[in-house]
Amino acid sequence: MEYNLNKEEENYIMAEININEDNINEEIRILNSFEEYVRSQSFLEKNSNKIEETGRKNEKEIKECEIKINDISIPFTYKYKFTKFGKNIIKYKFKNLLTKTVLLFADCNYLIQIDLSHFNSNNVNNMFEMFKNCTSLTNINLINFNTINVTDLTATFSGCKSLLEIDLSSFDTKKVTNMEAMFAGCTNILCLDLSSFNTENVKDMSSFFSNCESLVSINLSSFNTKNVTKMNYMFKGCDSLSYIDLSNFNTQNVTEMKSMFGACNSIIDLNLSSFTTRSSTKIDDMFTNSKFIKGGKIISNDDRIKQKLNEA
Repeated sequence: MEYNLNKEEENYIMAEININEDNINEEIRILNSFEEYVRSQSFLEKNSNKIEETGRKNEKEIKECEIKINDISIPFTYKYKFTKFGKNIIKYKFKNLLTKTVLLFADCNYLIQIDLSHFNSNNVNNMFEMFKNCTSLTNINLINFNTINVTDLTATFSGCKSLLEIDLSSFDTKKVTNMEAMFAGCTNILCLDLSSFNTENVKDMSSFFSNCESLVSINLSSFNTKNVTKMNYMFKGCDSLSYIDLSNFNTQNVTEMKSMFGACNSIIDLNLSSFTTRSSTKIDDMFTNSKFIKGGKIISNDDRIKQKLNEA
């Protein structure tokens, strides 16, 4: 995306949305917050205490946002009725620094591009489900995004099924404790290089890459899993992966590995030599429906894993 913008402005996000004839005068979601999400879910309408319990309140911060659509200022809104066919440009200018971007663009399923290179994220500590179910999103520019204070990356990109790739090389993940379902349901993403990630404080990697069915290459060489306790469904449904190098994984504290490699139908080379299941109480169906895994080159020194391989 190219924009003619005032370089003095420091805290804004640009996005592109595509509107077709069927969507004219239809309410289209362009922004979200945790409170807005709760209000829109009928099953939670009577549970307003959920907002307090999660500690993810962010509506006040997000409402301090000036919105322009095609250079025209509009009153703050979470949904908007577009009158222009085709490409529409949205500019979100934030008056103050956000501490939480929880669900910020969740369910904005008409957005096709988002540029956060001019967004000041220095104070952001929680990115829970930030882009969840942005089903048309093909490009996310996060090159200058500062994650040094972020502790929660749960389902940040979950359901972004139009993404083919994403550059997260600038992410500092040292303080992150939860990466559950971070890329779950990114069904068209082809490659993920996470070699810059510091995962020394992460405890939950459940469903991390589940149903990334087009993923053919993944780099986890920097992963430190010494504090991880949950790896359930971590690679489940990664149907195109033929090779995963997990030789650096430490699973001494992992208690749950249920269906970790379930339905990984292309894996022929898997090094699990560093894996131990001595703390694991849940390793059911670890390789279920992984039809090629049994005949591949699978290395393991753990008797329980060997048993699960024979059962696959």
